[in-house]
Amino acid sequence: MKRSLAGVLAAVALVATVGLTGPAAMAKGSLTASGSSFANNIMQACKTHYSGADLTYASVGSGAGRTAFKSGTTSFGMSDGTYAAGTQPSNFVYVPVVGGPISLDFNVPGVKKINLDGPTIGNIYLGQIKTWNDAAIAKLNKGVKLPNLAIQPIYRGDSSGTSQNFTNYLGMIAGGAWKSVSTFNTIPGVVGTAATGGAGVATAVKNTVGALGYGDLSDAVANGLTYASVLNGSGQYIHPDVRSAAAFLSVQHVANNGIVTFDYKSPVRGGYSVSLVSYALARKDGNADVKGFLKDFVTSCAPTNAAGLSYVAISGSLKAKALDLIDQIG
Repeated sequence: MKRSLAGVLAAVALVATVGLTGPAAMAKGSLTASGSSFANNIMQACKTHYSGADLTYASVGSGAGRTAFKSGTTSFGMSDGTYAAGTQPSNFVYVPVVGGPISLDFNVPGVKKINLDGPTIGNIYLGQIKTWNDAAIAKLNKGVKLPNLAIQPIYRGDSSGTSQNFTNYLGMIAGGAWKSVSTFNTIPGVVGTAATGGAGVATAVKNTVGALGYGDLSDAVANGLTYASVLNGSGQYIHPDVRSAAAFLSVQHVANNGIVTFDYKSPVRGGYSVSLVSYALARKDGNADVKGFLKDFVTSCAPTNAAGLSYVAISGSLKAKALDLIDQIG
């Protein structure tokens, strides 16, 4: 049976229409998240990795991320710390998704290696140690020629999970004023210059001779900064890197709710104690793409990309707990 040219063209048009509308129906969804600047580099690396949705991530600091998540303006939040008691939203989970070291970055011309310990770091930020050749620093750095150069402390001025973890570390190791239940920049006696975001601290350290700052190792590496080795619970001065942070994180306690309790005095051979975990904040009634994105992040994207960006992909009991919590979403 012969078919008219018009009929053939109509059939071709129908096939073309089906071919075009099929992929459109399968188009990726979209997610929004904000919070931790510590986790920003790994979030940017993984934002399009999940096949079901692409992520738009805003690095605004953990405090702002918690606020945005609680108000419902983001699909999920990212935070390196937890809500204060009584301020958390209902019906959500903390999902530990990635870890990493907090590096102590310095800008001291002619000096490429410095050892520090918790009490010394704490006293620098309290203005009690003012120069790089102070006796307290010289004692930790035998044979190192330290200059008579003023120390320029740099800290996070915004609501920061990195600061929250760093303050907790100093509270346990340095004691004194650092035991105060407060944010870093409101500890009595803190000195220095405030910067916004992890990238802001890294830039300030890079541009300030004599500077000492703290932040995620990923930003330090990206900015070509030099960073200190820090005394751990085994009496070793350990340089921050993926392996040393992973060693420390592997022995920390994770509760059933996903929150990690850090013992900075843990005698972990080769472990870098000034390390943290970043949490995704996700609603239990959240959409399927939040669940899918986080599962892909923990099982695929982070294991593939984390180490190259100076993060620690979670593993062992921490990963098992994260997957249990992800299963509670949706």
